[in-house]
Amino acid sequence: MASFLGRVEPRPEDPWTTFERLQREMQRLLAPAGWRELPLDASRVFPPTNLYDASESLVLMAELPGVRESDLDISVQGNQVVLRGQRSIQYPEDASAHRRERQVGAFHRTVELPFVVDADKVDAVYRHGVLILHVPKPREHQRRQVQVRAS
Repeated sequence: MASFLGRVEPRPEDPWTTFERLQREMQRLLAPAGWRELPLDASRVFPPTNLYDASESLVLMAELPGVRESDLDISVQGNQVVLRGQRSIQYPEDASAHRRERQVGAFHRTVELPFVVDADKVDAVYRHGVLILHVPKPREHQRRQVQVRAS
């Protein structure tokens, strides 16, 4: 599929991937005009994630309340981490909902990283509804101290 910038990209496997790519491109285009971030409703993004730099690795944290470990699928390809799963909420048979704000069903979230990932070195821990992935950086992406010499 050709994008409006003239690049040819493979067809995404999921329509949300296209929306995420469009969102990133809009943020890039609007940044020079002073836009820091598009005012999107973050409550609709599931699972919410944080990604931070921990010197020799990146750490991806995803909040997944109500998702059993057996219903979670994590894959890594190139520079993308893909989180897929199913969230269900059980109600008693005789209960009727007065408010239903928590979404249920299948989810899919792709997080792009600034480097290609070695999938065999990724470490994942899932505890108390929070997934933590430690993604080691390739040597060329790690910070290093530069020694200053007197001339």
